[in-house]
Formats: sequence, structure tokens, C-alpha cells
Amino acid sequence: MDGLGKQSAGVIVTTLFVGFFTLVVATVKYIRYTKGKSKTPWRTDHIQVDDGGLRAAVFGFSDGVVSNVCLILGVYISIYQETTDAALHAKSVVVTGFAGLFAGACSMACGEWISMVAQKQGLEAELQTERRHLVQYSKEEKKLLKKVLLKHGMSSRTADAVIKDLADKGPEKMLPFHAQMVLGIDTEELGNPWKSAATSFVCFAVGALTPLIPWVFIENPKDPATACKWTAIMVTFAIFAAGSVQAQFSHRGIVWVSLRQLLVVCISATFSMASSYMLSGAV
Repeated sequence: MDGLGKQSAGVIVTTLFVGFFTLVVATVKYIRYTKGKSKTPWRTDHIQVDDGGLRAAVFGFSDGVVSNVCLILGVYISIYQETTDAALHAKSVVVTGFAGLFAGACSMACGEWISMVAQKQGLEAELQTERRHLVQYSKEEKKLLKKVLLKHGMSSRTADAVIKDLADKGPEKMLPFHAQMVLGIDTEELGNPWKSAATSFVCFAVGALTPLIPWVFIENPKDPATACKWTAIMVTFAIFAAGSVQAQFSHRGIVWVSLRQLLVVCISATFSMASSYMLSGAV
């Protein structure tokens, strides 16, 4: 592909990437706006954050941006000291960047799936234990539940009535309420390993691709400094776009959330570049 073709392709891909982030932000804002106009805000104002999806998305995207921008800049600094071939700089960065993208995305997805499965199995084991205790140690479990209800402000008389009503329906009916109040386990929300894994993979890949785009479509291989500049611009924009999304689910403002994440990226990138520079000179 000639220089003009790569430049045109780079403009198109960059525009699509920026448009994607803008669409995500607009979609989230629209969802929040429609929730604000809802006639049942006691239902629609809440979001589901306990199945691992939101955590996996934020963690995956942030890790993708941070790890790949550190990897890309670290490799560039290392190679810059070894050779003056600018075209080799760009090629090495692109290969390393894509390797980091696929390796990181697969690693994140596998890690999320394994951790969520372990968590879900642990919660299921706790529920099995509690189910057995409700039969074998019925009196002790009722006393424990009453203590928790009293701690939450319920009167002794009401707590006794609630416990008696649930006990009359059997252990299976009592288990969800008991597990929620005593153990803090929601029997209907034990986490979704596949959702977390898929979300983590996609979000990491998008985050890791952000700092790599300028290097793929660099117009002049002899001017990698331009790619570094556009990498910083793309990463900053992506972080503020992600911050806009995260702020919709937080009590913090967009600027605070975005600057917090940008600070983390800058510190990580500086450390990576400095350590790569020192190591490349020592090895």
C-alpha cells in the first residue's frame, strides 16, 4: 500500500474508531436520559453491576490501553537505541503491539472465566453448607438471622414473625432470604463467567488497539515520532471517552474519572519507557 493509500486508510480507521467511542458515550447518555424520564424510577434508575460484566469491561479496557501503550513505547525506546532504521522501528512496534493485543485479550478472558467460575462455585458451596445448616442447626440459624434483622432496625416481634413465616415454608424458601441477610449472597446473581470472559476479551482488544492504530497506518516510516504523538492523542481521547461512560455509573464527574485514569496511564508509560531505556543499555 502506497503512502497516500495508507494515509487515507489511517484517516478512515481513526475516524471510525473515534466514532465508535462517541457512539458508546452517546448511547450511555441516552440510556441514562430515558431512565430519568421513566415513570418507574425505583426500578429503572438501577443498573446491574453484580454479575461481573461492568467490572470486566472497565478492567479489560483499562488494562488493554495501559499494557499495550507501555509495551509499544517500551519497545520503541529499546529499538531506537539499537538501530537507526526507522522503518524497522515501526514494523517491530506493530508486530509487538498485535502480539500484546492477542496475548493480553486471551489472557484476560481466560483469567476472568477461571476467576468467575471459582467464585461461582465457592458461592454455590456456601449455599449448600447453609442449606444443610438450616436443617441440622435450625434453632441456631434462626437466632443468627434474628440478630441480623435486629441489627438492621427490625423490631424483635416483627423479626420473630418473619422467621416463623419463612420457617413454615421449609428450608428451600428460607434459604434465599437467609443467605442474603446473613451471608450477603444473592442466590439469583452468582455471576456469569462467559459474559465476563467475552466482555473482558472485547474490551481489552479495543483498549489495546487504541495506541496501535497510528503505528499501523503511519504515513512516513522514517518519522515514528509522529506515530508517538498520535498514540498519545488517541489514548487520551479513548480514556476520556471511557471516563465518560464510567461516570454514568459513578457519583464522580467525567473530568475526575478521566483524569484519574489518564494519570495512571502516564505514570505507567513513563516507568515502562524509563525501565526499557535503562535495560536496553545494560543488556
